[in-house]
Order: sequence, then structure tokens, then C-alpha cells
Amino acid sequence: MYHKKKKSELERMLYRGFMLISTLVILLSLGGTLYFDIVRQQKEMDTMISGIAAYISEGTDVVTMLESGYPSPYVKQSLDALYATIPNISVAEVCNKDGVRFYHTDRQSTGESYVDGEEIPILQGSKPYITIGYGTKGAQRRAFHAVRNARGEIIGFVMVSVFVGVISARVQSIALVHLMILGVMLIIGFFLSHAILRIMRKTLMGFQPEELLRRYLRQDVVLSAVAEGLVASDTAGTVLFVNSAARGLIGEDKVLEGRPVSELLPDTRQETVLRTGQPEERRSWIVGGHSVLVNEVPIRKDNDSPAEGVLTVLYDRTEMLHMSDELFGARSMIDALRSYNHEFSNRLHVILGYLETGQIEQAIGFIVNSNLITGQVICQTADQIRVSELCALVVGKMMHAAEQGIQLKLMGDSCCIEQDLLIPVDDMTTIVGNLLENAIEDLNLHESEFREIKFGLYCRPDCNILVCEDTGRGISREVMEHMFEKGFSTKGKYRGTGLYLVRRIVRQYGGRIDVETEGGEGTVFTITFTREEQKDVSGNHY
Repeated sequence: MYHKKKKSELERMLYRGFMLISTLVILLSLGGTLYFDIVRQQKEMDTMISGIAAYISEGTDVVTMLESGYPSPYVKQSLDALYATIPNISVAEVCNKDGVRFYHTDRQSTGESYVDGEEIPILQGSKPYITIGYGTKGAQRRAFHAVRNARGEIIGFVMVSVFVGVISARVQSIALVHLMILGVMLIIGFFLSHAILRIMRKTLMGFQPEELLRRYLRQDVVLSAVAEGLVASDTAGTVLFVNSAARGLIGEDKVLEGRPVSELLPDTRQETVLRTGQPEERRSWIVGGHSVLVNEVPIRKDNDSPAEGVLTVLYDRTEMLHMSDELFGARSMIDALRSYNHEFSNRLHVILGYLETGQIEQAIGFIVNSNLITGQVICQTADQIRVSELCALVVGKMMHAAEQGIQLKLMGDSCCIEQDLLIPVDDMTTIVGNLLENAIEDLNLHESEFREIKFGLYCRPDCNILVCEDTGRGISREVMEHMFEKGFSTKGKYRGTGLYLVRRIVRQYGGRIDVETEGGEGTVFTITFTREEQKDVSGNHY
């Protein structure tokens, strides 16, 4: 339960502001309603007196009475009955074109002349109109209609009026009703204001708004200072909050709040997290060119409530990987130099053996081929391939190729660390070893002037690519159709296992093999692994 506190200045401002706005809204709405009611009332009154005047002027008995030149008791009786039926009529009179009254609701005025002058336009053929006139009983709103005979000639006019005092009484009645409504609404607004403040206090759990504001500002500063990137989104996938670290990783200057989280983080699994209520942890992404480790955690009020959103935590691995790469690279270089030192001692013994047996040409050839791989090449390979098993394998294949007079080069932009491998190291080693061995054997079987193998290994958290290019004889169409079959080989019996194993591993992990070859020019094998399975068995894809 929240505890009661004295009203803060902000609460008082909110209360006064709510009451002021409520009063203004009520006054404006009631004022508009009152205005339109008064206008409508006046239009209704004008329509009524104009309609009654038209009705009387078109009466056959009235026309007959004016043509005869004498007041008619029957007309008087009929008009008296009409006057009694419609109490809102103040005065009704019928006059001939000379202004002599043939009928008047006041019997004493009958036979007198109408001398106000307001009748002149109607006697001159004007359309019916309404004026404000003044009589012995005060101001009146008068409607005039001409009386015509069968030939269309004007023989008199009818005037029907209502006292302005009657209209004012109606307006006062309407205004009184609106004032009563205003009072009721103000009372309701008063109680609603207090109720809203009580609800607000309960919702804020007893905290004052100023205190919550200070807490929010402090929390915003703390979240912005966190080194990890934080992205909060609701159940619809709309971004609600992004801290400074996340903005730096995403690398956009635009406003990020309000945008779909899938637009900023395409690899998000928000729907899965919301559906299962379980976090997705330690996933590797590339965000804005940064290698990041990602946790996606459901946001709940408590453990039993459903998820109301997802908090994505981004850990930037770039600096950490850079430091580990430097340490691993130094260690790999040391190991490679030790291996090379041991291998160099062995090579000296080989050269010494050639010299002692008098095989000078063989010694010279061995020395020339040994120069194809140097300590610098080994160190560079160790710096680019930070997986010890793969690095040792590639260096070993370089030395083996050098002994055959073949130059095996690692492409300069190759890069691989163990954390980014999408398949196990053992399987990757099998693929690399078989590709390189096949290329070396193919160049050994067929002499060529330029004997070179280029090998590239590119590893990212979302994609691994291997490229093996040789300058051999190429692969014929007939061989290409069967080269991945178990036991098929052009090199004799008990062969044909290497490429079969390569294809089996690639299929196992949903990868893809592309083969490009040209007779007499060489062959290029490209193997690709991605996080999403890609199976395309068309053309030269295997």
C-alpha cells in the first residue's frame, strides 16, 4: 500500500490546471450550445409566425372578407380559434390595402388604421418579410404576408407577431438550464480531479512525481553509462529505449525509438522470446560492423506474468577479440617458429645427406624448393589463421607442396578465429586438408610451367567461406559429374574418399560447394557455410 503524503506543488499545479481546463472546456461547449439554441429558438419563432401569416393570407374567407369591404364574424371566429390554439402568438391582424384593420386579436383595435408604415413594402409587392416593431405593449417581432385575390392583385396584408419579451423569457429559460448544467459539470469536474489525483498517487506507489522524475533522470544517466548496448522493445516489436552504447554499435544518427526492432537488428528472435518466454542467450551477430554477443531477455512485471517486451543486450566483442587475437597470434607465431626451427634442422640433415652422397643437383633443387616457404610466411599464416589445428595443417601443406616444387599461398585477406567457425574444427580441418591435398596431387600428376595453389579462409560469425584455386589442368565434364561419389577417382584404386567426405560434411551443416573449372587453366573450389541452411543442387552447386 502506498503511504499518504502532503500534496506536492506539482500535484497542486496539476489539480488547478485540470480544473481550469475543465472549466474552459465546459464554458466553451455550453456557450456554443447556448448560442445555437438561442439562434434555433429565434428561427423556430420566425418560421412559426411567418407560417401562420401565410396560412391566414391564403384563406378563402379572408380574401372574400377583404373584397366585400366589411369584417366577417365567421373569419373572426376562425382566427380567434387559431389564436387560442397557438398561445405563442402575441398579435394577429388582417388589414386591407388602405391599412384598415378587418381583424385584430384586440377587439378594440378593429376598424382602426395600421399607420406604422411597415406594411408599405408588402403592399407594393414585396416578398414576405419579418421586422421588429413597437406597439403599445412593447417590442414585437412581426411577419408580413400579402393577401391577393383570384386575379393576383394585392387587396390587403396579414401581420402576425410575437412579443420580444416572450422570446426573451424563452432565452432566459434556456440560459437557466445551461447554468444548471454548468454547475453540475463543475461539481463533477471537482470530484473527478480529486479522484484522478488519488489514482495517480496509488499508481505512483506513494512517490511524489518530482521524486519519480529525479529517479528517471538518474536511471537514464546510469543506463546511458552502461558499456553494454541496451535495446528495449514492446510486444509489437517497436523500439522503446536505446542507450548510448547501443546507438554507437548500430551507428545511425536518426531517431531509433518508434522504429521496428527487426529493422535495426535483423537477426532478432523477439517473436520466439515472446512466444516461449525463454531468453535467447550468447548469440553472435554483426551489428554496424561490430562483432557482438547478444542476449535477448523477456521483460516481465514478475515471474508469473506474461512477457511485455524484450530487452536486447549487446556485448561488443571487437576489442576483446582484438586483444585475444594479439595474444593468440603471438603464441601461434612462437609455436610456428619452433616448428619451423625443428623442420629447418631436418632439412639441413637432408641437404647434408645429398652432399655426402655426391648428389649435388638434388641438394640444389631441394634448397631452391625449400625457399618457397619461409619463416615470414609461416608467421603470416599464423597471424591470419588463429585456429591452431587449421594453421598447423596449412603450414604443413605449404611445406609438403614446397617439396614438390609447388607454391601454396594463403590469400592476403584471409582471416579466421575459432569463435567464428560455424562448424566443428575437426570437420573444417577435414575439408581444408582434402582440398589442398587434391590440388597438390593434381599439379604433381600433370607438369605445367606455373605450379601454384591459392587458398583463402574467411570466417565471420554469420558466414564462413573457403576458396581453393589451383593452376592445374582443370576438370572435365565427365569427371565433374562423379567426382563427389564415394570411391570415384582418376588417380587409381583405393582412392576417391577425399571429395566424398568434403561433400558429406558440407551437406551435414547446410553448406554449399561451387566449382569453377576451365581446361588447361585450373580449378576453383568455393565452399560456403551460413547460419541459414542453403541447399541448391542446380548447375555447379553441390
